[in-house]
Amino acid sequence: MEKPVGFIGMGTMGSRMATQLLSAGHNVTVFNRDKEKVQPLVQQGAEAADDIPDLVSALGYICISVSNDEAIKDVVSQILEVECEDKVVISLSTISPDTAEELAEDISDKKAHFLDAPVSGSAPQAESAQLVVLVGGEEPIFNDAKPIFNAIGKDVYYLGPAGNGSRMKLVLNTLLGLGAQALAESLLLGQRMGMSKDKMVEVLDDTAVVSPSQKAKMQNALANDYAVAFSLANMYKDYGLILEQARNTHTPMPATAAAQQVSAIGMARQLDADFAVVIRVLEQITDT
Repeated sequence: MEKPVGFIGMGTMGSRMATQLLSAGHNVTVFNRDKEKVQPLVQQGAEAADDIPDLVSALGYICISVSNDEAIKDVVSQILEVECEDKVVISLSTISPDTAEELAEDISDKKAHFLDAPVSGSAPQAESAQLVVLVGGEEPIFNDAKPIFNAIGKDVYYLGPAGNGSRMKLVLNTLLGLGAQALAESLLLGQRMGMSKDKMVEVLDDTAVVSPSQKAKMQNALANDYAVAFSLANMYKDYGLILEQARNTHTPMPATAAAQQVSAIGMARQLDADFAVVIRVLEQITDT
């Protein structure tokens, strides 16, 4: 039997990662503010905690998958209300590196440990344990927690102190977001020159100029179906984190700033869709 694990946050990613932990043989206790969201995990063999202190008191490893910095700060504040010496708090969320460092310090003050471990990949990768896990924190604690990371990911990278996992995630998501934006602009240009979207995708799919992520998003474009694998809202939030770090480090990122503005149009239209919906956004604002 693998390590007993607590898991807080049963959203799109969290529910799938918790399922993989169960499949790998871990005893898993889950918590979510919306109690209905824990039921599918309970049916698969997980235990349900009544609240966060209840979960923390019973377990040594606590994984967190929530949507933003404010949410994880709230969760950690509840964790620190109870005795948590020697417990290991693992953030699987995409958060600011500065927040990761602050949480590491707060948790260390309670003689507990923090691993900053955002994951790269979206719902399909989470569902098949094919995520890439990017970990910052104390190396001995990382080594002890590897069975947890191996259950959810195909590759696990140790990157040094807490904060570095989040820094690497922002590097990756810069490329992810700009890849979708570049695809949107390329397809738009072709259509406005009179090219067929179907024919363009056929050609692009047979070249080395598009990434695997872009190839997947081309299929969204063909079907005009942007069901969420990684949401526009989360990409927009991540652009904010990226550009905050750019401002702090005096890093010029003009393409990223422009891509954020296109995503802002989608957010203003309240699109509940995958981040690749920027393809449709550009088509609509140009009536293509």
